[in-house]
Amino acid sequence: MEYAYDGAAGLAGGSLFGAGLAALAAEKRMEPAELAAAGGWRPGFVERMFAGQERVTVAVLARLARVLRVRPIEFMQKTGLLSLEVYAAGLDPLFFVPAGEIRHDARIYMREINPRHAVPEGDMFKRNPVLRAIGDDALLDADGKLEIELAYLLRTAVVQTGGCL
Repeated sequence: MEYAYDGAAGLAGGSLFGAGLAALAAEKRMEPAELAAAGGWRPGFVERMFAGQERVTVAVLARLARVLRVRPIEFMQKTGLLSLEVYAAGLDPLFFVPAGEIRHDARIYMREINPRHAVPEGDMFKRNPVLRAIGDDALLDADGKLEIELAYLLRTAVVQTGGCL
């Protein structure tokens, strides 16, 4: 099985990730060359990611999310890092929300108001103390916050799934 994210190596990529990234770029009306220029990458790098031939670090994922103007959870869902298959394999879509009443209320919200697998990200980020602390940190710039948010979410998901997404 090909994984979109290997937690041991800390790398994302493969055909599912590449196809999701290509679809997200098309949705944002960004051509590969435009995406490469905006991210500061060499020619051909984005095309290799789209083809599933390039594995990338969390820093690259954060830059992709920033350039494509999407928040971490949406980026992870649309690029296959948090795919329906990952959820079907047992990852709770609310894995980053503290257990208890908050998670219970969020689950009711998702089931009754938003039945798709997409997580109501803005609301959920406010409820996670780690993500809230990252957002409140005055020393980090926006790019650093995005990178740490993605690293936190990926690590937490990998712990729940046994190493790979």
